[in-house]
Amino acid sequence: MQHGLMGKRQQVVVQEHRPVSMLIPAEETRASRLELFTRKMSLAAITMLGIGYVLVNAPAAILVGSSMFSIPIASQADVAAIAGRILFLMALAISASIGVLFIYGAVQFYERGKVKGVIFLGVSLGAFYLLCLGVGSTLLLSEPSSAALTLTIAPLIVIAGTALYTSSNPRCRLLGSSIGVVGGITLAYAILNLRALDLVFGWDIPFTGPFLSLTLLESAVVVLAPVAATVHTIFSYGGEERPIPNVFALLVALVYGLGTFIGSITLSMSFWNRIWQSPWSGPFYGLPEWFANMIVFWSASLVLMDIGGILLIAVACLGFVCVARELSKL
Repeated sequence: MQHGLMGKRQQVVVQEHRPVSMLIPAEETRASRLELFTRKMSLAAITMLGIGYVLVNAPAAILVGSSMFSIPIASQADVAAIAGRILFLMALAISASIGVLFIYGAVQFYERGKVKGVIFLGVSLGAFYLLCLGVGSTLLLSEPSSAALTLTIAPLIVIAGTALYTSSNPRCRLLGSSIGVVGGITLAYAILNLRALDLVFGWDIPFTGPFLSLTLLESAVVVLAPVAATVHTIFSYGGEERPIPNVFALLVALVYGLGTFIGSITLSMSFWNRIWQSPWSGPFYGLPEWFANMIVFWSASLVLMDIGGILLIAVACLGFVCVARELSKL
């Protein structure tokens, strides 16, 4: 009798604990599925942005190159104008290569989750890209400009901070990220006060910033990115992984996604407005057909940046959900 009662009690205990043991794996499965879906969305977003970088810079480079042939070599100012456009061509080619690096980095992040080397290479290329734009803008301007000067100095500060940040020493990493904040503030000033492509074309169009985003939000991103690196360094100093630094990284993705979407759609609509006016007036009036085709291709390529921006916004929102779940477990 006692053995029978003990068996029944054990069955009751097992039946009472069985539902509880099934809930924990289900929650973990849902969390892992959300993280996997977020990684796939990140792959799609960054790949789309990378393709957009390549396609958007191609027509811009062709138009900048064609503008050099209309400049006679008759004075020192003409030589400076041609040299400035050559530097712009170099910058646009580097920007297109950054787009290819985006695609490669997205695949590496999805497969391995480690992109430290790719990020350092991307920052180095971005710094050289900005340096070409800064020097080229200085040559195209008739008078010295503080914005062009800061666009030349800022990438040097950023690359110095990045070199220190890649060190294994936590103090060097903290110093590098702090220098990066200074470089980001300097770069933000240049982005807000200098429209580089407008120096070449002069179409009175709201061109996007150097990184193909709305200038106001892009200036915020170049400051937020080193701030996020600084916060990550501070929290990782004790060797603990916490979800709070991820919030800053997701904020960078959200702001850049918004800036890319708004800036690209604004520029595209401005292009189409000028194209519709071209038979009667405007900066495209009387220009050859191939020139108009390049503008149409440029405008169509911006659609990819719009899609990439939307996907990046979705990735940031999903990331915030994952961070909220991690914080609820603490």
